[in-house]
Amino acid sequence: MMKAAVFTEPGRLEIREVPQPELKDNDILVKVKACGICGSDLNIYRRNPPIPKFWPGHEISGIVEEGVLKKGTRVSVAPLIPCGECEQCRSGLENICANCLFISFNLPGGFAEYVIAPKENVFELPASVDLDTAVLIEPLADVLHAIDIGGEVRGKRVVVFGCGTIGLLTVAALNAIGAEYIVAIAKYPHQERLAKELGADVLNSGETDIVQKILSMFNGKKADIVFETVGGYESPSIIQSIDILKPGGVIVLTGVHYKTPQMNLKYLTEREIQVKGSQRYNKKDFAKAVKFLSGKDIGFDKLITHRVKLKDINKGYEIGFNKGKTGAVKVVVNP
Repeated sequence: MMKAAVFTEPGRLEIREVPQPELKDNDILVKVKACGICGSDLNIYRRNPPIPKFWPGHEISGIVEEGVLKKGTRVSVAPLIPCGECEQCRSGLENICANCLFISFNLPGGFAEYVIAPKENVFELPASVDLDTAVLIEPLADVLHAIDIGGEVRGKRVVVFGCGTIGLLTVAALNAIGAEYIVAIAKYPHQERLAKELGADVLNSGETDIVQKILSMFNGKKADIVFETVGGYESPSIIQSIDILKPGGVIVLTGVHYKTPQMNLKYLTEREIQVKGSQRYNKKDFAKAVKFLSGKDIGFDKLITHRVKLKDINKGYEIGFNKGKTGAVKVVVNP
């Protein structure tokens, strides 16, 4: 048996004794040392979706306990398990596999003492990456996948809407890769500060005339690429993105939009603006994220703002919800 944080109702996780997962031939049993609370976890937590069969947590790092890798190996766990057989997988699009499994949704997650994953989903960590910071590998894989979809960013003018974990990781990665000029749009003061430290000029989302201010920062020129990480129901950022993009520019949507804002689509046609969606990552993106995180000091550790024990996981969720007051970016749960 082991301890895990199990949903009992929307807005409530309870620490329970549950059966420890059993290994199959190709599986690795990982003793969880850290697991990040994701924005998607927060969305599920307070709303009224079907209560998941298993406990959540998919930004996982830990130590190999049993399996075909050496015991004690420090690892990061990729939660997406594609089927390998559908049309998407056969086309190299395992990130949008029609029949994928996902640790924390339809498989037991990382808010527990142990988690199991196939060997090919377990990535050894370099000594330079501590286990808490390693929870950022999973969202960083998302970011690197999105940047690849956006195209060449070196020497380009780039705007990032949103400075949550994904937005801030996007800023840091763009700066490290060599974007010429990055403007980030943040909601909270602590996000503004971190975005500046990671290499962006920053505007607050509450300011008026966002579009004109961005164009002024680019000395009248327009952006080459926009990364929209906000999503939600009423975000104006897609419309603003169209207004700040040069003809032939690209918008990459990584935020999940539940309602399409009213916009004049003729601008997409007249200016040949490309709107591209980005969903998750594949294993090469995950491997790239491990390497990226272990490279030069980019400052990713600054995004780890809070830590809680597994027994205090509800407190961790509340910290994440109240980021305007708490200054939270990434809350890490340490079982």
